[in-house]
Amino acid sequence: MTGAELDPMYASLRRTTRLTWENLPAVVAISVGWFLAVLPVVTIGPATVGAYRAVLSLRENGRVDRSTVLATVRSQFVHATLLGLVPVVLVALAANYALAYLASGTVAAGLLALGCGYVGLYAWLVSIPTLLGLAEGKSPTVAVREGYLWTARHAVGAAALGTVTVALFAFTSVLMVAVALLFAGVAGALHVEFVATVSGTDSLEGGVRQ
Repeated sequence: MTGAELDPMYASLRRTTRLTWENLPAVVAISVGWFLAVLPVVTIGPATVGAYRAVLSLRENGRVDRSTVLATVRSQFVHATLLGLVPVVLVALAANYALAYLASGTVAAGLLALGCGYVGLYAWLVSIPTLLGLAEGKSPTVAVREGYLWTARHAVGAAALGTVTVALFAFTSVLMVAVALLFAGVAGALHVEFVATVSGTDSLEGGVRQ
């Protein structure tokens, strides 16, 4: 990883830790709400948009504005559902092809498993800034375009964010109840802070070039 990508991650982790510590009850509420909302699986997109909106309001106002969160989820529900399911479907296809490869040893099944797995992983990374864009009130078209461009421009940073998110999920899963009490709130705060930090760096660099 380059220094340009590591510094935003370090700064984001510090801000996330501070936000979590200063607003622990709210972060726990966000996490529990997200955990319950994603149980049907198909609602992972709207649940994530709601978590992001809650973190944004907590970051901006020091409290979670429930009415704003609910209004955002309602307005973006359909698009968030479709966008949230894309990585899930691709990963499920990858798992099915992997099982087929293990059972039959067919090269085509193995290649399809790798292909779907890679595309599913990339789609998940793109979905982070995309769903965050929906939480900020952007239109689906703008959110998808900006999310894709952000991920393409910051491939190393996006991969680092994905790695830290997976590590956080693994750590909280080991602690059992922590995955419900802390994961979504902390991960959501990290995603918001990291995207904001990197985007802010882009704006500063653009201003210097001008």
